[in-house]
Amino acid sequence: MNLKKTILIIVLIIFIIGIVFIFVNANNVAEEKISSTEINSNSETPQTDIIEENTTEEKEAIIRRTTQKLEPDMDNILEIKDNFFIQQTNDMYYNLNDYLGKTIKIEGFVTNYKDNNGDICYGVVRNTPGCCGADGLAGLDIRYDGEYPEIDTWVEVIGVLGKDISYDAEIPAIQVTSIRAKEEGTTFVTN
Repeated sequence: MNLKKTILIIVLIIFIIGIVFIFVNANNVAEEKISSTEINSNSETPQTDIIEENTTEEKEAIIRRTTQKLEPDMDNILEIKDNFFIQQTNDMYYNLNDYLGKTIKIEGFVTNYKDNNGDICYGVVRNTPGCCGADGLAGLDIRYDGEYPEIDTWVEVIGVLGKDISYDAEIPAIQVTSIRAKEEGTTFVTN
């Protein structure tokens, strides 16, 4: 293996550890419910919704919502598959501008975390190898105008890839046009 590949692998491992840290610390963040049928993004939920059913601190946190409406190209969908899940999602972080505006389809379980501004951000992720065995996560943030799914719900998301800011860095975030609960798929991926 040449030096560039070794350095890239080390950078990816450090990146995954950072994401794991973010998601592990998010376990105390609010949970919301999703019905098992498809939810349309035509909901009239305002972008400043505040969590109503949790602690005072969580009530003050704002749930991150879609900031603009992008129309998906349903004839040209980039589907993130089980066998290349980590590589595809990581490539979107490293080459974000190459993927902007593309329609993405991803499956995984829902998680959330608070960013450095205290906003609650949601993501669709899968378990991966990490520093201590199977404690890593890989996936993408999602932004949605409707009611976010309950944490740990397995979902299929279709939407347009945009960018957002989290922890003062630009990250890929799917602007959801379709989200639906599904039977759980492959929760642990290795590549």
